[in-house]
Amino acid sequence: MEREESIILGESPLWCEISQHWYFVDIIKGHIYLESVDNKKVIVSGIKYVSNLVKTKCGFLISAENKIYVFNKETQCLDEFCTINQPASLRTNDGAVGPDGRYWFGTMEKKPSGLNGHLYSLDSDGTLVRQGDGIGIPNSFIWLDDKFILISDSYLQKTYKVELLEGGCLDWNNRKLWLDLSGTNGTPDGGAMDIDGNIWLAIWGEGSIHKYSPSGKLLKRLAVDALQPTSCCFGGKNMDEIFITTATEGLSEQELMRYPDSGNTLRIQDDVQGISLPEFHIAE
Repeated sequence: MEREESIILGESPLWCEISQHWYFVDIIKGHIYLESVDNKKVIVSGIKYVSNLVKTKCGFLISAENKIYVFNKETQCLDEFCTINQPASLRTNDGAVGPDGRYWFGTMEKKPSGLNGHLYSLDSDGTLVRQGDGIGIPNSFIWLDDKFILISDSYLQKTYKVELLEGGCLDWNNRKLWLDLSGTNGTPDGGAMDIDGNIWLAIWGEGSIHKYSPSGKLLKRLAVDALQPTSCCFGGKNMDEIFITTATEGLSEQELMRYPDSGNTLRIQDDVQGISLPEFHIAE
């Protein structure tokens, strides 16, 4: 049972302050969507396994399967920025621009079977560096500060705190466990940070958004009528709206009826403000 216009695997919610619009992707459909207060439309289609968006001066940096693209919103031009040399069984997943200006992201198997994905950083000139191996489903990519990043492995239902060493290398081999949801129905997926430094994570399989302190203490749980929320992002005029993407992938007819917002995007206000996400600057 798929409802008209429902999203199969929504991801990468993104707020654009200039246009005052939300953007997100459907990985399975290969669409990039624009959403305003009263409208949702596809602005780019046919990008196989499109998984993540980050802002650039003129549009977006886009991760999709084994490539990184640059999209210009004004000209509607989609240009290849770099290619990831990887087997056809892998694709890109989540990512974010770090305080160092680089784009940090992960790859995973299209049909996850183990810890066979990788972590990468991408410089403004297109230089791609492999930063880590042995991850199943890379998600979150939330920078706590200039030195530490939270990266979830949704395959293991865990989130790790990872240090960025001097010289620009990620100390993935010495990552520290920050959150462990293994043995529960919930899986940490994408997320965001508020102005107080607290972390908001979409919890796939539990139908909720969790608010954590920077040290990983659960502070709040927001229930949503979607069993598989995939990510969340702050935005809106005052940066006080939480925009949530969801998925219908793998849900039964009974689950779709029980969780009627599955496949929708949701906006919640919770008396909290988020931080604006940085742009990726492309070298001239």
